[in-house]
Amino acid sequence: MGGRWSGLGWAALAAVWLACGGTETTEPVPGTLARNGCQPQTCEQQGLECGTALDGCGGVLRCGTCPEGEVCGGGGVPNHCGPAPCTPATCASSRKNCGRLPDGCGRMLECGTCSAGETCGGGGVPNVCGRAHCTPATCAGLGKNCGSVQDGCGGVLECGTCADGETCGGGGAPNECGRASCRPFTCAELGKSCGALSDGCGGVLDCGLCPDGTACGGGGVPNVCGIPPCTPVTCSGLGKNCGPIPDGCGETLECGSCPDWETCGGGGAPNVCGPASCIPTTCAAQGKNCGTISNGCGGLLDCGECFSGQTCGGGGVANVCGSARCLPATCAELGKECGLVPDGCGGVVDCGTCAEGMACGGGGVPNVCATAACRPSSCAFLGKNCGTVQDGCGGALDCGTCADGETCGGAGVANVCYRASPVCVDRDLGSALPVRLKGNTAWANDDHQATCGGGGSPDRGLLWTAPRSGTFTFDTARSAMDSLLCLKREGCGGEELACATGGISYGGGARVSAALEAGQRVLVVVDGAVGGNFGKGDFELHIHELAATEAGRCFDGADNDGDRWVDCADTECQGEPFCDGRGCADTDLGSALPVTFAGDTAQAGDGFQGTCGALLQQDRAHLWTAPKSGTFVFDTVGGGYGNALYVLTGCRGLELGCSASRTAGKTGAPVVKLALEKGQRVLVVVDGKASEDAASPIRYTLHITEYVPRETGRCANGADDDADGRADEADSDCR
Repeated sequence: MGGRWSGLGWAALAAVWLACGGTETTEPVPGTLARNGCQPQTCEQQGLECGTALDGCGGVLRCGTCPEGEVCGGGGVPNHCGPAPCTPATCASSRKNCGRLPDGCGRMLECGTCSAGETCGGGGVPNVCGRAHCTPATCAGLGKNCGSVQDGCGGVLECGTCADGETCGGGGAPNECGRASCRPFTCAELGKSCGALSDGCGGVLDCGLCPDGTACGGGGVPNVCGIPPCTPVTCSGLGKNCGPIPDGCGETLECGSCPDWETCGGGGAPNVCGPASCIPTTCAAQGKNCGTISNGCGGLLDCGECFSGQTCGGGGVANVCGSARCLPATCAELGKECGLVPDGCGGVVDCGTCAEGMACGGGGVPNVCATAACRPSSCAFLGKNCGTVQDGCGGALDCGTCADGETCGGAGVANVCYRASPVCVDRDLGSALPVRLKGNTAWANDDHQATCGGGGSPDRGLLWTAPRSGTFTFDTARSAMDSLLCLKREGCGGEELACATGGISYGGGARVSAALEAGQRVLVVVDGAVGGNFGKGDFELHIHELAATEAGRCFDGADNDGDRWVDCADTECQGEPFCDGRGCADTDLGSALPVTFAGDTAQAGDGFQGTCGALLQQDRAHLWTAPKSGTFVFDTVGGGYGNALYVLTGCRGLELGCSASRTAGKTGAPVVKLALEKGQRVLVVVDGKASEDAASPIRYTLHITEYVPRETGRCANGADDDADGRADEADSDCR
């Protein structure tokens, strides 16, 4: 204890105590003298609140205890109650050597950076430098809640089962519970040839065994047959102790020499020291015709080279010339009944045509014959969010319940929640980071007004708390409405920090940024930029910590570095391989042919724009790979809604073709004809075109077929095979 009670102070008090007889009393009587004439002092007279003290006459005082949350001497003054002193941690005491972390007393520590080749937390320990290793994903981290999925490190996660009435992948998102049917992937569509992996609908695919000489994943690609890396043998492992022998991987081992009275192989065992003489073998005697083998007596035999495209051991027999054979799959093995399907060996197998009245892929499973079934609607497609509604196929949909203060159908619109009174905060987002939220302003109130607009348009107020100090960016990229974005300090009545009606290079998005302290709250208002056309509808809100570059964040839908360009539209992402379409496609159709895919654009957002399409409409992107070189036809015949159809070389790639129409019937539906090379990957986008004043979700049926000059013989597949704008019975070729 320091200050006035240190050192000599204690010694003087001790002397007084001894001189006064060394008695102990818990509470001296005020105003009376001790027997030696000393006047003791009470806790109150000395201004003491707690703990043990001296009364000045040899007695000891007990001055009580402190209330909860305080300690005696906590404020730095002895025998006075105060908060417990906080001892800040250091980087060394926390055993951390990189990055920022709290010191436990309200401040942040800067623990430095890592040397080349290491990253902060790379070894799996936060704020400790280490080399990155594979950290298995979790079901929650992947946003999956059912079935089997790969963990990214060669393992398989079991993400559970769905509730009654739902199926795994039923809503169209693999390994997520939903109410529609799920189309499982095939091994061929996933480009896999062996082992077990997820089919995207909660099941597990068995992709078979590998031929001799190869192993599943042997070439470094999971679930693809390849030649495994060679593991060399050792002299001791083979039980050899003399002479050179091949190590089985193209190199030679030297196993030593024998003592003077023995020879290598002398006892009859090759490359083993023994007393007798050894007769070396030959390549022919061992049935070998290539590479290097042991002669059995400590020497090596060169059995020659292979020619005519063969390799040594290529057929699966060591030191024998041969060619690795790929066994092509059959239609039956692949479970396919019609159309062209990759055979797994670089070729294509023709699985035939469907009977009259059926279509290839008509039931939603590529290359399987079926009649088109009734397509039930979803709550999102119908624009409903409460109560029970009919799905259009004889079933009923449970669209949920409304939040406190809202009533179902309160605005006169059946099965839509409505709040009659104004509301400041529609939802508290907590301190989540990053945020990617989908919402809708259509049935909200006009509760907020910003300096840059918003009057007359319904809006949503979303409360968010900064988890740490920094600069954060907020955007509404991909919103299918002309959006406004505003930030207010703390809440509705707080100071406006930022407001914008633009800042995103395409679509109806807006962007703002703000420097915030840890724990600071802001009200994020999503509003319509102007009243009227496209002043309300579906929006996406993204919240991120402002980054120096978009690189490494190219597929999250947000403008992370605040330069107006999102994901693959940003020059920092355009070299990313998955910008070829794999990183932005809603559905991967593989290389199936023909394709009949039924979908809708409900809650899809506005992520693409074609030269012939409408603005601010919801769209869906489909990845497809040509199974062979040829000319192919893409159409949306029979979808029932007008739409635009365009084909791109990637997420922000070159437009190869675009067609749009207000009809999707057997006549006049959008159709694009393209010549493609085998293995060429394209992104096929179906965009809405149903309304001139607001985004409106559409249903569509996408067909991909091989082009023929006449439709004769293909008059029942629903597609415009000859790309003349007329399909099936509407085409004169079919009359």
